[in-house]
Amino acid sequence: MASAAIALLEPRQSAAWGPLGHATIGQAAVLQLDAPARAALMSILAVKSADEMSEAVDEACFWPDTLRDSSEWSWSAPLHYVNMPRSSDRYERQRDCPEGLCVTEGVLKYAAELGRPGLARTRRWQAFAWLCHLVGDLHQPLHAGFRDDRGANHVNIVYQGEHSNLHRFWDSLLVNERLAGGRSRAAAVERAAAQRMETHWNPADLADWTTESHALAVDRAYPPGPVIDADFADASWEVIQLQWRRAAGRLSLLLNGVLPAGSALSDEAD
Repeated sequence: MASAAIALLEPRQSAAWGPLGHATIGQAAVLQLDAPARAALMSILAVKSADEMSEAVDEACFWPDTLRDSSEWSWSAPLHYVNMPRSSDRYERQRDCPEGLCVTEGVLKYAAELGRPGLARTRRWQAFAWLCHLVGDLHQPLHAGFRDDRGANHVNIVYQGEHSNLHRFWDSLLVNERLAGGRSRAAAVERAAAQRMETHWNPADLADWTTESHALAVDRAYPPGPVIDADFADASWEVIQLQWRRAAGRLSLLLNGVLPAGSALSDEAD
């Protein structure tokens, strides 16, 4: 866990949304939990106060990005994204994720695991961490992008005089710029918590969420040229905030649905 806490101090280029974005989504989702789900999550995180909960959620929701160099978790790298053809306007599992190793199917995997009664605490902590993280990843448009440019990692851009790539612009450059202070981060959590969901969690919705992100990748993620101007940056920030609201609302919906079902922890050693 210590490595995750250290990683939170400095964004990594490969991390979708970076630690700030994942923390924002996680915190906003927690604000929308009902009482049974909140109690179950506090048990999983082994916390007793709101402040402890906040720190634990930040750590857990970014934890999967600290595993990229771990041999134990090397198999999980494809869980952070899904590739779809440029000609397609809808996610299809058999075509886009035939082996089940993509962000869409990863959400389903860890939602089922989190809701499994009797699971050991460590496994439930990991399931929550992955679920929080992957719901965030799924709502980053370029994590539902195209294989041929590796989710725009191969698209070179210049933003405010800095040479980078388009994927990193969406992941962290713009986020770190717009959330430069503590007040900005707190306000971002409040904004992200504004889109409350009234329906129930339905696993079939994952295909629609994926299709929605892919459409944003097609229509909104790519600038007209390599130099990103203020207008495109502002428009991109609006998309990011929209996606954070959707991600937080949907994560809370999912957690409210699955957490109480698995709230009886196993006595099995962690």
